Amino acid sequence: MPSHLQRLCSWPEKGELFMRARGSLALLLLFIFIIPCQALPTVPGDLDGDRLISAEEVKRAEEAFGQGKIAEKDLTEIKHIHEAYPITVTDTKDRTVTIYRPIKSVVCTISQHLETLRTLRVPSSMVVGGPENIDIYSIFPVFKTLPTVGNFYEPNVEKIIELNPDLVLVHPGSGTGTFGAYIGPLLEKLEGAGITVACFACSRPECYAEEVQKLGILFERENESEEFVQFYDDVRGCIQEKIKDLPEGEKPLVYSENRPYRASYNDVPPIESAGGRSIFAGKGEVEEVNPEDVITANPDVIVRILGDEDYDRRTASDTGKLEDVRREIMSRPELKNTTAVREDRVFLIASPLWTYMPFSGCRHFIGVAYLAKWLHPDLFSDLDPQALHQRYLKEFQGLDYDLKQRGILVYPEA
Repeated sequence: MPSHLQRLCSWPEKGELFMRARGSLALLLLFIFIIPCQALPTVPGDLDGDRLISAEEVKRAEEAFGQGKIAEKDLTEIKHIHEAYPITVTDTKDRTVTIYRPIKSVVCTISQHLETLRTLRVPSSMVVGGPENIDIYSIFPVFKTLPTVGNFYEPNVEKIIELNPDLVLVHPGSGTGTFGAYIGPLLEKLEGAGITVACFACSRPECYAEEVQKLGILFERENESEEFVQFYDDVRGCIQEKIKDLPEGEKPLVYSENRPYRASYNDVPPIESAGGRSIFAGKGEVEEVNPEDVITANPDVIVRILGDEDYDRRTASDTGKLEDVRREIMSRPELKNTTAVREDRVFLIASPLWTYMPFSGCRHFIGVAYLAKWLHPDLFSDLDPQALHQRYLKEFQGLDYDLKQRGILVYPEA
């Protein structure tokens, strides 16, 4: 430890304190709080340890600055904390989360956290830890060498504590099984170590806009969150406005699968949001699908969700694999007489535009736009999903590549 910090962190000899201070004890303590020291309070300028900056503590800071004991940037930070903090939000798990000073470091436990923080233009340098295998996502090149903290349901708590971030973002969990049981013990361990935790999924359409707004508050990025939520709501709103009065009979019946005759009830909301009817609606959880049920339903449209690789990475003209998948579906003998196959309405969409499966992200609203164009081409003749997708990547993700050249997330193109 440097000698000046050793002096600050050790008890002075009798009389030495008064010789060094040449002022009040409070001013000396304020100066100490500005210098990093592991055992000292974490809020700059906090003299009484309550993690709040009072008007009196601001006055003391001004006096310290006037005497050259603290730098101007330190005084500015103390004044800002006095004016803007603490900040409190309620997270998606209905927990109260309070931040007492600007966040300077954060650990993200799912890729959707990284994508959302990038939407808010939070500097990548603030992210000090991320989920395992983040290097397989081509849209996150800057995070390829990020220290990893495991997966969201089996996080490396020791690594997170070692990184000592100002905030940890965790998924709120789902159900009582593997993807839900972890959250209680995780919160207990992290909070027991004095680490602030916020639970946000950043993958659920029903609460995504609200989560973005709350993260915007925590990271002091309200303008950025407002800008994105306006775009997000506009995309969803223009679709809902056109389908809200559609009779049920004019909504195409859709069969969706993520592998041959494997599906999820999570497919129902995006299909309905795009003006369609899912054959799984009202049937509860679904996993294996009986081909006879599909034949009986006679879907107007078939949608296959692809999650086996990073389709963002592919060259846009590299459609061979997708053509093979589509051909396999259309060549199934049991499906040849369905309306979807007879009318050539079989479509493929990659998981970054969906809400679950590997490589899923925060682009579910773009996926709904592509779906709406497929399901109602005449109704949405003026809708350009690819243009919306391109705008999202460029303006909100800072990714400078052309979708006409890179990435093949839908097939055939809407």
